Amino acid sequence: MPEYKAHRRAGIFLLAASIPLLLWQAVTANQLAISAPTFLAAHSMMEIFAIIVAALIFFTGHGVQETVRSIRSMVLGSAFLAVALFDILHFLSYLGMPDLITPNSPHKSVLFWLCGRFAAGVGLLAYVLLPEASVARFPLRRHAWIGVLFVMGALSYGLLASPHSVPAMYVTGQGQTTLKITLEWLVFGFYLAIAALLYLRRQRITNCDIESLMLALLLLAAGELFFIVYVDVTSTANLLGHLYKVFAYYFLYRAIYAEAVSRPFRQMRHMLSHDDLTGLPNRAAFNDRLNLAVSRARQDAPCAVLLLDLDHFQNVNDTLGHEQGDLLLVAVAQRIRANLPKAAFMARFSGDEFVILLEHAPLERATQVGQDLLRTMSCEFDIGNDHLGIGASIGIVTYPTDGESASMLMRYADLALHRAKSSGRNALVVFSRDLSEEIQRRVLLEARLKHALGHNELALHYQPKIEILSGRLMGWEALLRWQSPELGAVSPDEFIPIAEQCGLILPIGDWVLREACRQMRTWQEMGLAAGSMAVNLSTRQFRQKNLAEDISAALSDTGLAPGDLELELTESSIMDHLASAAAVLAELEQLGIRIAVDDFGTGYSSLSYLKAFSIHCLKIDRSFIHDIPGDDNDTAIVRAIITLAGSLGLTVVAEGVETEAQLAYLRANHCDQVQGFLFSRPLPPDDCVSLMRAGLRRAAA
Repeated sequence: MPEYKAHRRAGIFLLAASIPLLLWQAVTANQLAISAPTFLAAHSMMEIFAIIVAALIFFTGHGVQETVRSIRSMVLGSAFLAVALFDILHFLSYLGMPDLITPNSPHKSVLFWLCGRFAAGVGLLAYVLLPEASVARFPLRRHAWIGVLFVMGALSYGLLASPHSVPAMYVTGQGQTTLKITLEWLVFGFYLAIAALLYLRRQRITNCDIESLMLALLLLAAGELFFIVYVDVTSTANLLGHLYKVFAYYFLYRAIYAEAVSRPFRQMRHMLSHDDLTGLPNRAAFNDRLNLAVSRARQDAPCAVLLLDLDHFQNVNDTLGHEQGDLLLVAVAQRIRANLPKAAFMARFSGDEFVILLEHAPLERATQVGQDLLRTMSCEFDIGNDHLGIGASIGIVTYPTDGESASMLMRYADLALHRAKSSGRNALVVFSRDLSEEIQRRVLLEARLKHALGHNELALHYQPKIEILSGRLMGWEALLRWQSPELGAVSPDEFIPIAEQCGLILPIGDWVLREACRQMRTWQEMGLAAGSMAVNLSTRQFRQKNLAEDISAALSDTGLAPGDLELELTESSIMDHLASAAAVLAELEQLGIRIAVDDFGTGYSSLSYLKAFSIHCLKIDRSFIHDIPGDDNDTAIVRAIITLAGSLGLTVVAEGVETEAQLAYLRANHCDQVQGFLFSRPLPPDDCVSLMRAGLRRAAA
């Protein structure tokens, strides 16, 4: 970070500057005299700053809750409680301050100065050597600081009451004594030794700004050299020593107090911006980074976004459990990160979605990165005893080519990803303008579809099912149509998937069921031989727990007999949740409703559910009918389905019959019923009545 680097540079500059300053002040003649009042004022301000920092370090060690307090922080805090009090006494013992118990003197002030320096050294040595163990393991933890205060108070009182019981440290007119200079050298060596230990143990010390602590120790050592060379108390050498002590305490404040105070906020910020499972930045952090990248991107230096989603990840959770799924996500995140450029920014976007930001990357570079990721994902993952293979799909967008804002880019990336999945998965799709038009169309359709049901824009058309051998009308299939005043006729292939994805399929499906039952009952009351009514059920409808109750209510409200209703289900809706499907089909069987499997042959084509469940009809998908009798593969498939249905006693219906040749082949192979344009397109209700009445007239003739 720029601020952190600036502080480090400032500390290194101060250390470097101490060398010429020391060489300058080492010559006694260069030590300038400062007036006593001026020196006292400067000294007082610097000591007050040092006392405040020492007190803050004490509160850091003793102010946090016991569950997170460490023994080394507590020892350091206790030591700096002593340092703060010794510095107060040093400050108050200076000449010019009111006498404290005994007359103030440089000797008396130096005594408390040295006590404070050794106390600081002992505390810092303990901080470097002691482990990061919880203080809760030590029973006397609550009263340690009281013991320190008691010992320090006794020592301080002895020095205050009888300062001359200690050999002289400073003699007025002569300067520092040999003892005092020797002790200063010891303090200097003490600080250097602690700095060396800090360097050796830097990997073991946590929750501390190591570089700031190292600078503090070296600046303290440099300051001691000024205290060795000064002759007069009120000289520039002594002032520089105190000034270096202030600088050292500033870095000590940054290393210990500021670090301890800011750490919880950094941890909280990290928790808010990072994913707990993978440790990657989360969606919010990525959005912030993308907004920043967009703001500084240029036409000649674009940025790209890759949205990656794992294919069929839910199968891992369902078969192996969520714990294995979580381990797989961690392994996937690590592999993706290892195969990205160092400058790439990666985040976990949602459950099994990861997003990558490439700054200063044109589309060609982003595409190459995406292809590399698909290749690396093709290798299996070793998760415990399991060897898991999982693919991925990727959508790519670039700025400023594809969008003008971060939110637009992510919307388009999601659309490109959706296209990659719908095109077969394990694929990479680059966003293009046709996808943009598609999403705009989709948003418009979803908005209008929400009002279509309430504004009577939806209608049902009905396509007849004809028995091949007799030509009789056997029933109708209800097919949904949407005529929008604004959009015109909208194809079911376009709006039904949107209805399923946004949840509107449930109210629409309920309306279709009731309207089809009502229409069939109306035809019956008109005396028409309408046969049965087939209604398609979506997968979401089929998974509703109260489906049988809703259908029973619809039959009761319209007066239609259960045997006159046939529900068409796809194979996937049955096979995806076999246990729940079995229960629902059993309830529908008890109601007496017929069940048909729609689009048979395009899904699982499993024989097991045909035997296990109460199925009455198989409908051959139109894709197999289109090319018969010319295509050998299709004819073989159609013949096999008819034979299978016949052996199981099921009615078989061929969809999409459009030619006489198709009808002849189906008749020759004993298909039961057909529907398609050869006989009739889906018709509105009035045309259906005309068709049925025409059939009745032919029968009477």
